Amino acid sequence: MPRPSALIPWLVLIATLLQGCAGGPELPDLPDRHGRGGMAAVTVLDERGEEAILAAGGCNFPEGPPWEGGTKRYYRDVLLLSRHDGVWTWSKVGELPHDVAYAAFTATPDRRAMVIAGGCDEKAHHSATLVVGADGKVRTLASLPAPRAFAGHASDGRTLLVVGGSDHPDAMRTALPCLELDLTRPSAGWTRRDDLGSWGILPLVGRAGDGTLIASGCGLKEQDGKPFRVYGSTVLLAQGSDRRESTLARPIVAAAGPGVPSAGRLIFVGGDDGRHYPRPPKDHPGLSRDIIAFDGMTPHVIGRWPEPVVTAPLLRLGNRLVTVGGEDRPGHRTTKVSAWPLPAERR
Repeated sequence: MPRPSALIPWLVLIATLLQGCAGGPELPDLPDRHGRGGMAAVTVLDERGEEAILAAGGCNFPEGPPWEGGTKRYYRDVLLLSRHDGVWTWSKVGELPHDVAYAAFTATPDRRAMVIAGGCDEKAHHSATLVVGADGKVRTLASLPAPRAFAGHASDGRTLLVVGGSDHPDAMRTALPCLELDLTRPSAGWTRRDDLGSWGILPLVGRAGDGTLIASGCGLKEQDGKPFRVYGSTVLLAQGSDRRESTLARPIVAAAGPGVPSAGRLIFVGGDDGRHYPRPPKDHPGLSRDIIAFDGMTPHVIGRWPEPVVTAPLLRLGNRLVTVGGEDRPGHRTTKVSAWPLPAERR
């Protein structure tokens, strides 16, 4: 029988092969035991030119769930998840000038930084547009024309599109124009995209090639003096000057996004179809785990995510899809940084 020490190289090899089958080393949980939802996060290149995850802000309920009197807390820290000697580790690299969650975001064209537009804290919605480097340094760009949070957003690598959302915490309606920022000429400021219509809060948005997909979202109406969600099921596909609309079989709101293009499709994760709204949050059975690929305007479920998730950033890291935090059920945030290896035919 071989000595235990002689088995070590073989065990290391087996572990390495298993990691490769799973798509790579396991990613560590967020460094916040209460989890966070509504974070901004993208894949960037770190100082060594290697892929890393840059994340910022978010919110949670550290004192307990809202139905037990817990208060939502917002954050401003900037975190970097990078790999050294094969091990992924979180580190705090800076702070934003204010707390923020539910902002629009994307990587800069050179992938060295993240753009964060709008968002909110416990008191107000924001209009600031920030550029956050992988080193944690922050600078400002032209602000949004008005405050905005809970918007959908996506980028084609050169422009950031912001869709829907609300303009203040107690908004009773959603009729905000789509906005676009040219990331190669940010000094030109934001421009309106009236050709894309008007959408509610938390729509699904994705861009691939010359196509833009916008789907679902929640409208708001007043009911008993409070905003009430109306789940939408419209889907729009815009390609050049061509505009096509259709209707989803069921709403898909607040899915982890923006949509990640892969093999000609846009992929989203999780979401809320509104079937349990407005059931009290403490009685909610949990949100979706579906991995959804849009083939044109038609969604197909292609897999199951490790846990339910909404209001989380979705990004691609190598050949894996990754979510950073999010909500697994109303009023509860998750610590998980979950990954799913893309099948070879979907890369």
